Amino acid sequence: MTAFVILHYRAIDSTNKCVESIKNLKGENRIIIVDNASPDGTGARLADQYRDDEQVTVLLNPDNSGFARGNNYGTRYVMENMSPDYVCVLNDDVEIFQDDFCLKIHEIYKEKPFDVLGPDIVSVFSGIHQSPKRIKGYDLDSLRKKQAYVRRSSNPIMLLLSSGEKNNPTIWRSAQRRARAKMNIDSSSPSEGVILHGACVIFSKDFMIKHPEPFYPKTFMYFEMEILDWLCRQEGAVCLYDPRLQVQHYQYMATKLEYKSIVRRSKFVMDCLSDSLKAAEQLMLEKEKELREGAVSVL
Repeated sequence: MTAFVILHYRAIDSTNKCVESIKNLKGENRIIIVDNASPDGTGARLADQYRDDEQVTVLLNPDNSGFARGNNYGTRYVMENMSPDYVCVLNDDVEIFQDDFCLKIHEIYKEKPFDVLGPDIVSVFSGIHQSPKRIKGYDLDSLRKKQAYVRRSSNPIMLLLSSGEKNNPTIWRSAQRRARAKMNIDSSSPSEGVILHGACVIFSKDFMIKHPEPFYPKTFMYFEMEILDWLCRQEGAVCLYDPRLQVQHYQYMATKLEYKSIVRRSKFVMDCLSDSLKAAEQLMLEKEKELREGAVSVL
């Protein structure tokens, strides 16, 4: 059985389309919708809508706890109340059109038992294949370079320029293709040990038993998969990307409802990303300290 955890915030039409796409998949599937305290009452509407649907459970998170803790709220419920073979965490603006999606997950697992698996994620807005996000994982040095980049990009003039770029699918597609080519990212081939995109990610049962709340909880939004990659590398977990799986990603549906101005939306993204980078830096520094103290104690 595959359990699908959908994090919902305001965009009820997107959530319903996501649910319907999952219902069309072959295999035994359960759907858990986590409403992240939507202020427009859509969580209660979903709970009422699916009240008699045995395949769907709606959880009303009392707080908007962001991506990591919101999804952890759902995955914890799954592991305490079900016994899934796989847990697929996906945004409410994702749709799956492969009817054998879950069967392919199992095929891939039989070939290479994974801890974390990422599908090919295609942006409907730009046509860009969004996963993998990056070939090489972050360390403290590359993390601090990312922090410096975010500080520069948070300048009001830079925010205005980048907002215009992101609002034009042709310009954004070209910019993303150049960036991904520079990083030698090939979305057409399977790969291992890469940073996956968080719009849709699949966890194996063994990984979920060890980590019923798989996302680092000290972030609100953004950089979650980079931190997850770092944590997985610390314990030698197997992270795969496989384009035999593919989903469609409509992008920013909830944030577009929350922020009508693209400049305000860009500022929100940069603020959240900056906070997440600080949390990641602190995590890495704590790990370095543990390793130093462990080495001293051994000596």
